[in-house]
Formats: sequence, structure tokens, C-alpha cells
Amino acid sequence: MPQSDHIGFIGLGNMGGPIALRLLRAGFPMTVLDLDREKMRQLLQEGAGSASSPAEVAERSTIVITSLQANAVEEVALGNRGIVEGAKAGLVFVDLSSTEPELAVRVSSALGEHDIAMLDAPVSGADIGATNGALTVFVGGSYEAYQRSLPVLQYIGRTVTHLGKAGNGQIGKVINEMMQAQSSLAIYEGLLLAEKMELDLKMFARAASAGCAQSWRLDELVDSVFNLGETKFRLNLRPERTGRAIELAAKAGIALPGSEATHRIFADRAWDVVIDFDASTITAPGKKLPD
Repeated sequence: MPQSDHIGFIGLGNMGGPIALRLLRAGFPMTVLDLDREKMRQLLQEGAGSASSPAEVAERSTIVITSLQANAVEEVALGNRGIVEGAKAGLVFVDLSSTEPELAVRVSSALGEHDIAMLDAPVSGADIGATNGALTVFVGGSYEAYQRSLPVLQYIGRTVTHLGKAGNGQIGKVINEMMQAQSSLAIYEGLLLAEKMELDLKMFARAASAGCAQSWRLDELVDSVFNLGETKFRLNLRPERTGRAIELAAKAGIALPGSEATHRIFADRAWDVVIDFDASTITAPGKKLPD
């Protein structure tokens, strides 16, 4: 069904590509741009137009969406031939990238001087969520722009939540990642104890996922083993998941002892924990685990 908004989409990587394709197939006219033209190929074949610069994308669009590395957002929005140079008054810029909250505030303020509303709208839910529209979207910025963009955002996320002023979407994402990291620690230590007590790790993981210990990450683990036939599962660990929250808390004048412990434990294991269900073992480089 044809849609009223013309979408500009910049950044067609692992998350942006599937999101853009989903919106195109929902009937939104679209102009796309990526430094790697190969990433544009399927979208162009299915009817999207192409542009040579962010400014050209903005010229053709009513809503511009970006999914970029954090260090590219400001240049794409405000740089030479950036969005600001091609936008018409009333354009809404939706940034799905994960950035520092301060960057979102700075870019939003600069665009606002040109009557361009910005939403910082980082997402959570991995590649599969991008493909099937099941992402969680944390939104900061103008409530009017949020309401204006909601019909589009609802094709992207199963849960789309406005969290207040510019930068708050990024803050929400930081806190969400901190909570996810602590969930991963619970899975790691629970399965480590289950291994030492000689429980079958597959069956224990399935049982725990049906109880009060259920979490998104544990569900992902169980699905990978029982439905996808995987024999190993690597916890998705990255220092920034806890590090950014610890920095944010320090600025706010509070301590996060649970996050600090999680950060230290996974750092000691080189941010790499692998659960081998065939061997019923858990391996982690770094410091030797106590017997």
C-alpha cells in the first residue's frame, strides 16, 4: 500500500539494510545511500532511488533515517553536502545509530536552527529484530516529531517509546545495554555452576528459560541450541555495554556496583565466554577460573 512519506535512508549495514528493505516493502517511496554501493543493490532492484550525498537524500525526503557508526553521524547531518544542506523546513531526521547522548543533543540543536526536528532513536534487538520489525526503539527529542514519525517507527520496532528530550533515547539504550550485560553474567555464572554440579547444560538452560530466570539472551541461547541446531553459544560481550553506563553514572554522581562487578568479571575473561553444549563445558580466556 503506498505511504504518504518519502523515506531517505542512509547507512545500509547489518541493521540499516534490513530496516530499509522492510520499509520499502511496506510501500514507502525511498531514496537510499551507502558508501558501499553493493549494499544498495537489492533496494534499487526493488524500486528505491539512489542519491550521491546526504543533502540529495534530504532534498527528496520528508523523513530521513540514518543507521551509522557513531563517528559518522555528525558529518552526515551537518557536514559538507550533509542533510542540513538539502532539507526543507519540517523535515524529520531519525537517527537509529548508537551515539553519546551529548552528540545527539548537539546535532539536534544545530538542526533545530534550520527548522529540522531530530529524534535520537537507537534500537535493540539484533539483526533478526531488524528483519522482522521486532526491535525496541528508544526515542528522544520533540514529542511532535515523535508523533509525526510514529507510523514509520512502528514498522521498525515492536516497542517504540518516547523517553523525553533530545539525548534521552541514547541514555535509554545505554541503560538497556547495562541491564543486558548483567543478564549475561547471570547466564554465565548459572551455567558455570550447573557445569560444576554435572547438570546437562542444554536441559538446564531450557528449564531456566521457562522459569523466573527467563531473559531475552537466555531465550536466544535456547533457540540457537534446540531450534537452530547450534552446538556452541558465544555470549555477546562488549566492554561498552557496561563501560558507557558506568561513565554515565559517574557523571550523575552515583555508583553502579553490579555493573562495575560485571565489567571486571568479563574483562578478566577477555570479553569472550563460549558455552559448548556437546562437551558440556564453558570456556573463557583470560584468568584461570577457580576450581
